[in-house]
Amino acid sequence: MNNIELFKWLAVLSPILSGIIVGYVTHKLSNRSKRIEILYQNKTRAFNELNKILIDYRFELEQKIYNNPFLERSSDAKGTVETLTLLNNTLVRNTVYLNKESVKAVMDLVTKINFYCNFKEEEFENINPYLEMAVEIKKVTDILYKDLNLR
Repeated sequence: MNNIELFKWLAVLSPILSGIIVGYVTHKLSNRSKRIEILYQNKTRAFNELNKILIDYRFELEQKIYNNPFLERSSDAKGTVETLTLLNNTLVRNTVYLNKESVKAVMDLVTKINFYCNFKEEEFENINPYLEMAVEIKKVTDILYKDLNLR
């Protein structure tokens, strides 16, 4: 086989080979972008669910922090035990869509809420558990925002 025949074969095969390579790469990249889009949609839904629970609980805590009956109260606010149930259920449904740091932050919050639920009012001498919980909720919200790449 001489050089002219080799160049003829290369001229025929190179467009076919490049078409196959471009098709394969395009297919892989489009599948990846579809997966990322679906993940991001579910991650946004998970964030919205968790954020709504945390905001409602924060409204409830603010009454106790400032001990002011005139503070605005969310009509959707739940009690602490109900909030724990909602957080646990939402976390179980959405763990797949959250990163490890977000899951850990929500689990730490649930643990801290459980910890404070086991104490009586008289046992809180130098600490304000409601204020601590509000700070924890802010931390969890910031971590969730960071997970969405919004902050």
